[in-house]
Amino acid sequence: MLDIIRDIGAITRTIQIRSNAEFRPLELDNNRFIYLIRVCEQPGMFLGALADSMQIDRTTAFRTVKKLVADGWLRLEADPADKRLRCVFPTERALTLYPRLHAFEQAQSDHLLAQLSDSELKRLRALMGKLQA
Repeated sequence: MLDIIRDIGAITRTIQIRSNAEFRPLELDNNRFIYLIRVCEQPGMFLGALADSMQIDRTTAFRTVKKLVADGWLRLEADPADKRLRCVFPTERALTLYPRLHAFEQAQSDHLLAQLSDSELKRLRALMGKLQA
């Protein structure tokens, strides 16, 4: 059974390698492009929620967000209800790039899942849901 988990890891690493190579010229390698995708799709989430959604520890997420803010991809604002929380928003630069990020992510998904039938995709979705529970 360990081989299944190893296969999932190998698939994940392959996608990360392709994605990092694609976005390296924009200095969005090291999975930094994922932050942009998440923030563009859910602008205004607080830093902790962003880290949790990506299953990354909060310290790493904060360091990466700081770099993306410095590079002009994201901006931070205090939460209006709780000034202790920092909310993350995409800049215009990130919003302009988002369609390309999303299209690349979609193409990777389509390529990876192309050989599965609709019923197999449905079953895979259910099984993955069980693994994440």
